[in-house]
Amino acid sequence: MGRLAQWLERLLHTQEVTGSSPVSPTIEEKTPVLTDDLSLRELLEMLLTPEVKRKLRLRNLNGDELFLLYDSDLKLKIHNPRNLVNERRLLLRFRQYLNNFPPSPELAKGFLAQYTDRKPRTLIRYASTIKSFMQWYGEPMSGFKIRSPKTLPQYINDSDIDRLFGALENKTTHRDCIARDSLLVELALKTGMRRAELANLQVKDIEAEFLIVVAGKGLKDRHIPLIPVIAERLHNFTKGKRPDDRVFDLRPASISNKIQRFAKKAGLDIHCHSLRHKFATSLVERGASIKAVQELLGHQNLGSTQVYLAIRDQELRDAVNLLDDKPDIPEGYEMVTVRQIATGIGDYPCQLLVKYDNKA
Repeated sequence: MGRLAQWLERLLHTQEVTGSSPVSPTIEEKTPVLTDDLSLRELLEMLLTPEVKRKLRLRNLNGDELFLLYDSDLKLKIHNPRNLVNERRLLLRFRQYLNNFPPSPELAKGFLAQYTDRKPRTLIRYASTIKSFMQWYGEPMSGFKIRSPKTLPQYINDSDIDRLFGALENKTTHRDCIARDSLLVELALKTGMRRAELANLQVKDIEAEFLIVVAGKGLKDRHIPLIPVIAERLHNFTKGKRPDDRVFDLRPASISNKIQRFAKKAGLDIHCHSLRHKFATSLVERGASIKAVQELLGHQNLGSTQVYLAIRDQELRDAVNLLDDKPDIPEGYEMVTVRQIATGIGDYPCQLLVKYDNKA
């Protein structure tokens, strides 16, 4: 299809240049003569598929025009302002890397190779951005994939949470903020909300028994039930505030800094997202269904939630505990290992409980 598109593009260009002659002299002998009622361009427009026409139009654009056109698609696809800024910044670097060359999968891979020293998740995000652009351009990066590392969420013991609250409640400055900060940490632990969701939580989002996360990640709303103690503390804390007031009146970065500061004081490596991990892990440990945890966390992909199953998988723990289990052997018996021949299975060892005679 690439050679055909190039031939058709040259053919159309030849017709435009010659003007009075609808057919190129080099092709005239091999091409049927067209009537005045149907021009060569009209015939080709009828024969070409919409996708081929689109590819030809894109390849006739210069670099600035091409990336400007893609930016319109980007704005329709990405609604988060911060994510849109990051995507545009990376695409601008790609545009500068291409210089005057047209985009190609080889050049795209060369561009991404500059960032192999970045964290795996960062490189995966960069690759996703460039692959989306190349797919839109009509030159998909087939077979190109960056393997995502399989990492487990941070596990936090209950004693670590106690130490975190201890550092928070014993701080010597800004003691008038202890009630707010304590409620902030408690809410993160009991709802699994992200830091931006905590920062954007408004008084009107809190109901008697649940709260509503408005425009969470992916601009998705969800509701999270509240345990009675947290619900009561929230309602008491927000008394006198207006419905549109933010509950904690803190920016996302400020929330992260606060929790990291309390954790450092307690000698812990805990950040805001760690509390979200603790929420999910605690639910799984207490038998909550993985689907319910997914809904509460606001995960679009169930696979993102299933990582919590690996942290405290009781079946794996029970399997390992078998190594320490010693069989209860009644008096007068002993355990012996024999070789058993079974049809269709073969020779395999098994243990038998055998009674022995002390008189022997």
